[in-house]
Amino acid sequence: KAAIVARDEKETGDRALLNLGHTFGHALEAGAGFSDRLLHGEAVSIGMCLAFAYSAHLGLCPGQDAVRAMRHLEAVGLPTRISQVPGDLPDTDGLMTLIAQDKKVSRGALTFILARGIGEAFIARDVDAASVRAFLADMRAA
Repeated sequence: KAAIVARDEKETGDRALLNLGHTFGHALEAGAGFSDRLLHGEAVSIGMCLAFAYSAHLGLCPGQDAVRAMRHLEAVGLPTRISQVPGDLPDTDGLMTLIAQDKKVSRGALTFILARGIGEAFIARDVDAASVRAFLADMRAA
């Protein structure tokens, strides 16, 4: 990690890939009020699962890789689903508002770190907000 950070201080290339799960995770963390209801690492764990699941949903990543990532995080005791966040969270539109505030948003366009597979993260720019909203609504119900 230190070598990547040193190579990419402004977080425009490789370093951004370390943010896999952070766009979804930060929205959940903010939605939980940045409280001990959801720690940063827990939020990122759920966010990573969402990023892999969304990648699979878009046909960018094999579904079995999304399941493998989720099972690994479950095996180490981390939460993997939105439903595991204790207490209330904003509704889907509220979470979308929080996602739109992410530091990776550029000129109103959503940017996510997604995956083509295990160890194959990439930067996805201009991600369709309606697609993310529909996906999040489905994941909230899961």
